Amino acid sequence: MEIVQIYTELASTAVSSVKIDEKLVKIVYNSNTDKEYTFNCDNTDEFNTKLSNTLTNKESVGRFISSSVKEGLIVPSK
Repeated sequence: MEIVQIYTELASTAVSSVKIDEKLVKIVYNSNTDKEYTFNCDNTDEFNTKLSNTLTNKESVGRFISSSVKEGLIVPSK
């Protein structure tokens, strides 16, 4: 699987890192850095662009992740 983008050392109190593959988004939260949460994502380009904009605008990464789940942009993998 091709890794598209990796974000680490985020200025976020909630999110430690985000890794974006072709169809997956993997998130590590600061509350448990030993566990990686996997989300399915049909449009990783859109997710990557929105996350990049969130970081550029110094907006909340945790809030962005939460709203992405609520909007169905990323879906928790079973």
